[in-house]
Amino acid sequence: MLHALAFGGWQAPAVRLLWVVALGLFLIWQPFVAGERRISGRQAALLVGATLVSTLLLGPWLLLIWCGALAASIGGRVMGTEHRGERAGYLLAFGYLIALTVLGVVPEISPAARIDSGLRQTVALFLPMALPLLLLFPARPPQRKSGETFDLFYGMLVFLVLAVLVLGALAYMPIGGAGYVESLFKTSLTVAVALLIVAWAWNPRAGFSGIGSAISHYLLSLGMPLEQWLVQLSRESEQNADPALFIEAMMRRLAAAPWVLGIVWQSGEASGAFGVTSAHRHVCAVSELTLIVHFRHAPSPAMRWHVEWLLRLAIEFYLVKRQSQQLQRMGYAQAIYETGARVTHDVKNLLQSLQVLCYAATQPGDPAEVADLLRRQLPQIADRLKATLDKLQSPQVADAESIDADQWWSRLQDRYAHAAIAWRGGPLAGRQIPRALFDSVAENLLQNALAKRQREPGLVIEACLDGAGLGVADSGSPIPSAVMRGLLHEPVASEDGLGIGLYHAARQAAELGYQLSVAENQPGRVAFRLSPAP
Repeated sequence: MLHALAFGGWQAPAVRLLWVVALGLFLIWQPFVAGERRISGRQAALLVGATLVSTLLLGPWLLLIWCGALAASIGGRVMGTEHRGERAGYLLAFGYLIALTVLGVVPEISPAARIDSGLRQTVALFLPMALPLLLLFPARPPQRKSGETFDLFYGMLVFLVLAVLVLGALAYMPIGGAGYVESLFKTSLTVAVALLIVAWAWNPRAGFSGIGSAISHYLLSLGMPLEQWLVQLSRESEQNADPALFIEAMMRRLAAAPWVLGIVWQSGEASGAFGVTSAHRHVCAVSELTLIVHFRHAPSPAMRWHVEWLLRLAIEFYLVKRQSQQLQRMGYAQAIYETGARVTHDVKNLLQSLQVLCYAATQPGDPAEVADLLRRQLPQIADRLKATLDKLQSPQVADAESIDADQWWSRLQDRYAHAAIAWRGGPLAGRQIPRALFDSVAENLLQNALAKRQREPGLVIEACLDGAGLGVADSGSPIPSAVMRGLLHEPVASEDGLGIGLYHAARQAAELGYQLSVAENQPGRVAFRLSPAP
């Protein structure tokens, strides 16, 4: 239809109706607005009015502009096409529009651009034979939404190049004294060479980084290069461990930019402001942190995107510091909890020992034996109470305190002399063991075994200290499998409690290079073992 209009058809009123049909087909094809979108009555009236006015005023100049815009639309859509065959079809249509413009429309504008009538008639007759070739390159449904398949920058570049080609050919005719075909040929060669040079300079193979790299660097800089901002982020991150001080320092650096008039930031209870406020601002809020940048002038979309990027980088550093601070606090809380749990079990064991002494002192018997029992037990209870208090002040120092193995074994037997426990193991002269660890493990294992004896009368309890470590066994029922799965690894529900004492004892043993494990678990033999870790 454009072909019929371009080669003189625009002068015939009946042929002008093809212009209306061409506009309708273009609206069906256009890549700018989604096809399922409904237009309002006002938009439809404007569209009909524009169609009627353009039909009445149809001429070579309007056809020239329309062909250029259509060629730009096709050229801009080529960039969004990934299939090679479909791209070839677009290029064929684009080439047809170029030929239609320079050989059909432009000669209608000025008598100076007339070409040989025979050549023009040949082109008018045989050029449409290329149109059926478009059927060999069917278009595919777009993978993206309408508007995203069109490259506006590339389309504008195509339109400008086509305008340079046409106007350059018309300008070269009076200057060079050549005909239209010769001017068109020389202008096209000049434009082709210029495009080749620009394409090479945009992304060269070696040496110079290219115009594209320079433009990208400029767009990403805007007065504050990204590399410089990253260096400042790293430097302030090392100097300021506190998140609030870090974000304050970074906002102070950003406020020094020439395009920034003022900055306001709010982080929880901390806040700050630099410079003055203005009507043009950009807000970036993530979690509890809010950053507001006030501009000296109205920012462009590229400027807002750039500032958003800079602020996001600073916020990511800030959030990492906040998370590190929270993890540190959780570590402190966990250390306090573990220390308190160990001290609680030690105090519980001390109370049980005191209850045994009180019970022994109230029973009728030889006063001399009772006095001897109190003389041996009370100093040990006082030492254990002192060690328990030392754990609250310096847990690591208290855990690392060592004692002679024979001395510790003798004191343990004295503390449980009233209980029917079979003691096994020979002297270990000169061997040092961590006192706090062995006290905690022995107290927990023996107290659990004595509590089990109350449920299972006649239970035999055995304690053994040898070169391989400490062992406590009983002849009672085995530990249930449901309890066995989490025992020593996490708190578990059992008849004697939650197993927190054994859980913390196992963790304490692992910290000091030992291993607490269940050596045996079968009817008539349940044994725990504390030994050096392999």
